[in-house]
Amino acid sequence: RARTVRKTTAHVELGVRADQLLVRLDDAIADSVEELGFAEAQFGSERGAALEAAITSARALLTSAFSAKQRLDDQGPASATERRETNARITLQCETALDRLADERAVFDSLRGRERSAASDLERVRGLVGVTRGRLASAAETVSRISRDYAPSAGAPISQNIPSASRLLDSASARVTDVEARVDPAGVGNASTDIRAAERDAEKARQLLDAIDAHDDRLGRASGRLDATIASAHAHLDAARIKRDAAPHAAASSAIGDAIGFVGQTLAGVPAERRDPDASIARIDGALDDLDMALAGARSQQQRLDHAREALAGALLTAQSQIEVTRAYIAGRRGGAGAEARTRLAEAERLLTLASAESDPVIALDTARSSATYSRDADARYDMLH
Repeated sequence: RARTVRKTTAHVELGVRADQLLVRLDDAIADSVEELGFAEAQFGSERGAALEAAITSARALLTSAFSAKQRLDDQGPASATERRETNARITLQCETALDRLADERAVFDSLRGRERSAASDLERVRGLVGVTRGRLASAAETVSRISRDYAPSAGAPISQNIPSASRLLDSASARVTDVEARVDPAGVGNASTDIRAAERDAEKARQLLDAIDAHDDRLGRASGRLDATIASAHAHLDAARIKRDAAPHAAASSAIGDAIGFVGQTLAGVPAERRDPDASIARIDGALDDLDMALAGARSQQQRLDHAREALAGALLTAQSQIEVTRAYIAGRRGGAGAEARTRLAEAERLLTLASAESDPVIALDTARSSATYSRDADARYDMLH
């Protein structure tokens, strides 16, 4: 019995480690992409080729690991052997990618120690901190306006960006102050690591503020799409009423009528002010999906194809928007979103790619809707590590 308990504990620990490594690798790739931008700006694109190759390889391994975890989650209870082997494979893939990324980034840390002037770098970082701090007030006004104009859920992805950015800038400022006393005007290599850490903090703060502007723009576009979705839903209701009245039998007419009622209730539930456009679009799309199912029996094959072609563009936009919202939430809380959320987000991105490439509009529409569902399930607000 003791041996069985030890085996069970080992299996659980392996699964936990696999999940932790998925999160670490996802964040490490994001950090390395930032590092690549700095490296190419400082040393040229040729110097950055090896790091870029490591990032590409890491992304491929992460995609494979996420897919393996998704398959394990989708198939329900798995045997202990299958779960152990899958988690061991995920662990190996993640560790391999993390080691290669660390090795390539260490090359640039070494280059900076030899080739960068600490004094001039410190001045540049000080300027970046100052410029970014100068954006805090404007960004806070944007967050406040979003909070005022939209539902709380609409602003959730960027709700913590201001305090997070402030903490990062405070950290960067403290590092700059600490390094100042140790920098020789001619430049010393042993300060470059601390300067680089300050630069990373300031750059992450800048990205958090950029994300606020991007989210504001995304909400504006989503609001326009919501108005168009509502108008389209009313048009679908008019057409559905005609189909209901011409249904071949009472059961079909009743099913269409119930679906029409549900769409009407959903539209009535969309607030006139302080809306969450993405959430409202998702609810309307869900109600329309039910209506489409009720109408399917009354449509010809050609009508089903025509409807799918008409609905596909909106479904692709909805899926892409939902992915952007969830990705922004995870990016603003790097290290805070768990493996379950990231796995589902990766699956949503994969399905969106498939939907965009699919030639059959009916299959493409179904795949795009599945992508949006996975992305909503991946919402990091419901999968946080504490």
